[in-house]
Amino acid sequence: MSDTLVGGMIPTRRDVEDWMRGHTLDDLPEVSPTPLAAFKWLTDEWAMQIELAQGRTRIPDGSFRRRLRSELTEARELFEQRGWLADPRSYHRDPDTAIRPLSITAAAAGPFGYEHVRYESTFSNWPDEPGSDRWAEYRPVRTGHAWMMCHEGAPRPWMVLVNGYRTGEPALDLGSFRANHLHHELGLNVIAVVLPLHGPRAIGASGSRVIHAGAMNTVFTMAQGAWDVRSVIRWLREEHDAPAVGLTGISLGGYMVSLLSGLEDDLACVIAGVPESDLVRGIRRQMEPLLPPFYEQWGLSWEPLRQVLSVCSPLSFECRVPHDRRFIYAGLLDRWVRPGNVHTLWQHWDEPSIHWYEGSHLSFPFERSVHAYVDDALHTSFDL
Repeated sequence: MSDTLVGGMIPTRRDVEDWMRGHTLDDLPEVSPTPLAAFKWLTDEWAMQIELAQGRTRIPDGSFRRRLRSELTEARELFEQRGWLADPRSYHRDPDTAIRPLSITAAAAGPFGYEHVRYESTFSNWPDEPGSDRWAEYRPVRTGHAWMMCHEGAPRPWMVLVNGYRTGEPALDLGSFRANHLHHELGLNVIAVVLPLHGPRAIGASGSRVIHAGAMNTVFTMAQGAWDVRSVIRWLREEHDAPAVGLTGISLGGYMVSLLSGLEDDLACVIAGVPESDLVRGIRRQMEPLLPPFYEQWGLSWEPLRQVLSVCSPLSFECRVPHDRRFIYAGLLDRWVRPGNVHTLWQHWDEPSIHWYEGSHLSFPFERSVHAYVDDALHTSFDL
């Protein structure tokens, strides 16, 4: 749209629609440029600009640039030597045990009554991985947290929920997934697993060191997150006799469950909500206009980042969940995760069920069509 304005031409309705939804893919539904759609779009854009404004204050100094460059160079060489770039699955080890809770305590947050599960994360980095010493100093990451809602009596199916970027608090996480509805009305057991560097596992603000602290922090977040969620699933099966386990996540959590669908067997379903599928593409689209023109001269190019992050990319793995149990929902006006990236995941998953709603990244909790879509997915997956 900006090019059209610069050229002195009056933008057409299609120009406005393409600009608002951030893509020009012809096989996606059309967007109606209504006041409500504009409000949803502006809400996303406002939140995104706040996030980017924080990034603008983090122009890397010399020592930080050297650390980013050396870690990226060393990681790419190590990952290639170990064969992880050729076979990303070999980078991920299978948890050898289920979690062993340190404590399970009754708690409440807003309208949600739940049990707070604390456990020691048994994840460890591979020897010689660059950035491992820094990661080991992140003490809050070593303790896992989950918000659990479990019925008494006979075993029931479980839904494992994975939080989005910058979240990780019980009221927000349980509210985003409508946990009371899943638990009380649909009769499911629910457990929301907090990703590393989020909520009580954060260093500073929730999620702040996942993206902005370098590639290895991103890799470790996803690798340890996958390990922890899989350890929790093993606990549900061993200690709670879970007859079936499904996964759902939103935003970065959608990325995580998409990754897990290529690592974990015997999942009842995977529901990826507003999911990122390509972190490098997403970060580059948002951040590249803010970077100095001599960024490449710092030795911080995008291709090594793409290669290193490939070991934890959902696009590097074949989905193990049956085709009719794969579900995706995404907003046509999403400014955080552009529809094109969701479309890529949909294609990678062999075009399973997908629901496109006329909304943004942040509007999904209020979209009735999303509620209906998720309910239908759960009824199909668990025969409710």
